Amino acid sequence: MPFLADLKRNTLKSRKILVFFVGFSAFCFSAMTQMSMSMDELSSETMSFMIISIGLILAFMTLLMSLTSVVKSNTKTIAMMRVFGYSQKECSGSILGGYRPVSYVGFAIGTVYQYLLLKIMVDVVFADFENMPEFHFNFEALVISFAAFIASYEIIIYCYSRKISGQSVKSIMLE
Repeated sequence: MPFLADLKRNTLKSRKILVFFVGFSAFCFSAMTQMSMSMDELSSETMSFMIISIGLILAFMTLLMSLTSVVKSNTKTIAMMRVFGYSQKECSGSILGGYRPVSYVGFAIGTVYQYLLLKIMVDVVFADFENMPEFHFNFEALVISFAAFIASYEIIIYCYSRKISGQSVKSIMLE
Protein backbone atom coordinates (compact mmCIF):
# COMPACT_ATOMS: atom_id res chain seq x y z
CA MET A 1 0.00 0.00 0.00
CA PRO A 2 1.41 3.44 -0.84
CA PHE A 3 2.61 5.49 2.09
CA LEU A 4 -0.01 8.26 1.81
CA ALA A 5 -2.94 5.83 1.59
CA ASP A 6 -1.55 3.86 4.53
CA LEU A 7 -1.15 7.06 6.55
CA LYS A 8 -4.73 8.09 5.77
CA ARG A 9 -6.03 4.69 6.86
CA ASN A 10 -3.92 4.66 10.04
CA THR A 11 -4.96 8.20 10.94
CA LEU A 12 -8.60 7.13 10.87
CA LYS A 13 -7.91 3.84 12.62
CA SER A 14 -5.93 5.36 15.48
CA ARG A 15 -8.47 8.09 16.25
CA LYS A 16 -11.82 6.30 16.13
CA ILE A 17 -13.48 8.72 18.52
CA LEU A 18 -12.55 11.62 16.24
CA VAL A 19 -13.99 9.71 13.29
CA PHE A 20 -17.22 9.42 15.26
CA PHE A 21 -17.29 13.13 16.09
CA VAL A 22 -16.66 14.21 12.49
CA GLY A 23 -19.52 11.96 11.39
CA PHE A 24 -21.66 13.27 14.26
CA SER A 25 -21.05 16.87 13.23
CA ALA A 26 -22.23 16.08 9.68
CA PHE A 27 -25.21 14.22 11.15
CA CYS A 28 -26.17 17.27 13.23
CA PHE A 29 -25.75 19.63 10.29
CA SER A 30 -27.87 17.45 8.02
CA ALA A 31 -30.63 16.60 10.45
CA MET A 32 -31.11 20.04 11.92
CA THR A 33 -30.88 22.12 8.75
CA GLN A 34 -33.30 19.88 6.87
CA MET A 35 -35.61 19.61 9.86
CA SER A 36 -35.75 23.38 10.31
CA MET A 37 -36.60 23.85 6.62
CA SER A 38 -39.33 21.21 6.89
CA MET A 39 -40.86 22.75 10.01
CA ASP A 40 -42.56 25.60 8.15
CA GLU A 41 -45.75 23.61 7.68
CA LEU A 42 -45.59 21.84 11.02
CA SER A 43 -44.61 24.59 13.44
CA SER A 44 -43.61 28.22 13.69
CA GLU A 45 -40.65 30.13 12.29
CA THR A 46 -39.35 30.54 15.84
CA MET A 47 -39.14 26.77 16.25
CA SER A 48 -37.35 26.49 12.90
CA PHE A 49 -34.86 29.15 13.96
CA MET A 50 -34.22 27.43 17.28
CA ILE A 51 -33.63 24.05 15.61
CA ILE A 52 -31.23 25.40 13.00
CA SER A 53 -29.34 27.47 15.59
CA ILE A 54 -28.83 24.54 17.93
CA GLY A 55 -27.92 22.21 15.06
CA LEU A 56 -25.38 24.53 13.46
CA ILE A 57 -23.69 25.43 16.74
CA LEU A 58 -23.43 21.76 17.70
CA ALA A 59 -22.23 20.72 14.24
CA PHE A 60 -19.57 23.40 13.82
CA MET A 61 -18.22 23.20 17.36
CA THR A 62 -17.93 19.41 17.16
CA LEU A 63 -16.23 19.58 13.76
CA LEU A 64 -13.79 22.32 14.80
CA MET A 65 -12.81 20.54 18.00
CA SER A 66 -12.35 17.24 16.17
CA LEU A 67 -10.23 18.67 13.37
CA THR A 68 -8.12 20.68 15.82
CA SER A 69 -7.42 17.43 17.67
CA VAL A 70 -6.52 15.66 14.43
CA VAL A 71 -4.06 18.35 13.40
CA LYS A 72 -2.48 18.67 16.86
CA SER A 73 -2.07 14.93 17.25
CA ASN A 74 -0.35 14.69 13.87
CA THR A 75 2.01 17.67 14.06
CA LYS A 76 5.14 15.52 14.16
CA THR A 77 3.94 13.40 11.25
CA ILE A 78 3.15 16.52 9.23
CA ALA A 79 6.55 18.04 9.99
CA MET A 80 8.35 14.87 8.97
CA MET A 81 6.35 14.64 5.77
CA ARG A 82 7.36 18.20 4.94
CA VAL A 83 11.02 17.31 5.58
CA PHE A 84 10.74 14.45 3.12
CA GLY A 85 9.35 16.79 0.48
CA TYR A 86 5.63 16.07 0.52
CA SER A 87 3.49 19.01 -0.57
CA GLN A 88 0.91 20.74 1.56
CA LYS A 89 -1.83 19.10 -0.53
CA GLU A 90 -0.39 15.62 0.09
CA CYS A 91 -0.01 16.29 3.82
CA SER A 92 -3.54 17.59 4.27
CA GLY A 93 -4.97 14.89 2.02
CA SER A 94 -3.39 12.13 4.05
CA ILE A 95 -4.26 13.63 7.44
CA LEU A 96 -7.65 15.27 6.79
CA GLY A 97 -8.78 13.59 3.57
CA GLY A 98 -9.91 10.38 5.22
CA TYR A 99 -12.59 12.24 7.14
CA ARG A 100 -14.41 13.36 3.97
CA PRO A 101 -16.23 10.01 3.34
CA VAL A 102 -17.08 9.80 7.04
CA SER A 103 -18.74 13.20 6.87
CA TYR A 104 -20.81 12.18 3.83
CA VAL A 105 -22.00 9.04 5.62
CA GLY A 106 -22.90 11.18 8.65
CA PHE A 107 -24.83 13.54 6.39
CA ALA A 108 -26.78 10.66 4.83
CA ILE A 109 -27.63 9.18 8.24
CA GLY A 110 -28.77 12.61 9.43
CA THR A 111 -31.05 12.93 6.41
CA VAL A 112 -32.70 9.58 7.09
CA TYR A 113 -32.96 10.36 10.81
CA GLN A 114 -34.71 13.70 10.37
CA TYR A 115 -37.17 12.23 7.87
CA LEU A 116 -38.06 9.28 10.08
CA LEU A 117 -38.32 11.46 13.19
CA LEU A 118 -40.69 13.95 11.57
CA LYS A 119 -42.69 11.20 9.87
CA ILE A 120 -43.19 9.37 13.18
CA MET A 121 -44.06 12.60 14.98
CA VAL A 122 -46.69 13.58 12.42
CA ASP A 123 -48.15 10.13 11.72
CA VAL A 124 -48.03 8.58 15.19
CA VAL A 125 -47.66 11.16 17.96
CA PHE A 126 -49.81 13.93 16.51
CA ALA A 127 -52.13 11.73 14.42
CA ASP A 128 -55.19 12.68 16.50
CA PHE A 129 -54.70 16.44 16.12
CA GLU A 130 -56.98 18.30 13.74
CA ASN A 131 -55.48 20.19 10.80
CA MET A 132 -52.18 18.33 11.06
CA PRO A 133 -50.68 18.41 7.57
CA GLU A 134 -49.18 15.34 5.96
CA PHE A 135 -45.42 15.19 5.99
CA HIS A 136 -43.47 14.39 2.84
CA PHE A 137 -39.74 14.31 2.27
CA ASN A 138 -38.44 17.76 1.34
CA PHE A 139 -36.02 17.32 -1.59
CA GLU A 140 -35.46 21.07 -1.86
CA ALA A 141 -34.28 21.15 1.76
CA LEU A 142 -31.96 18.22 1.03
CA VAL A 143 -30.35 19.96 -1.95
CA ILE A 144 -29.95 23.27 -0.11
CA SER A 145 -28.61 21.57 3.01
CA PHE A 146 -26.18 19.39 1.05
CA ALA A 147 -24.83 22.37 -0.93
CA ALA A 148 -24.38 24.37 2.28
CA PHE A 149 -22.73 21.38 3.94
CA ILE A 150 -20.24 20.84 1.13
CA ALA A 151 -19.36 24.53 1.00
CA SER A 152 -18.90 24.94 4.75
CA TYR A 153 -17.08 21.62 5.21
CA GLU A 154 -14.66 22.31 2.37
CA ILE A 155 -13.95 25.83 3.67
CA ILE A 156 -13.17 24.45 7.12
CA ILE A 157 -10.95 21.70 5.64
CA TYR A 158 -9.17 24.35 3.54
CA CYS A 159 -8.52 26.46 6.66
CA TYR A 160 -7.08 23.47 8.50
CA SER A 161 -5.07 22.59 5.43
CA ARG A 162 -3.56 26.08 5.54
CA LYS A 163 -2.83 25.53 9.23
CA ILE A 164 -0.98 22.34 8.30
CA SER A 165 1.15 24.26 5.80
CA GLY A 166 2.29 26.52 8.64
CA GLN A 167 3.81 23.62 10.56
CA SER A 168 7.56 24.00 10.67
CA VAL A 169 10.12 21.39 11.58
CA LYS A 170 11.85 23.88 13.86
CA SER A 171 8.75 24.30 16.05
CA ILE A 172 8.44 20.52 16.38
CA MET A 173 12.13 20.09 17.21
CA LEU A 174 11.90 22.69 20.00
CA GLU A 175 9.15 20.74 21.77
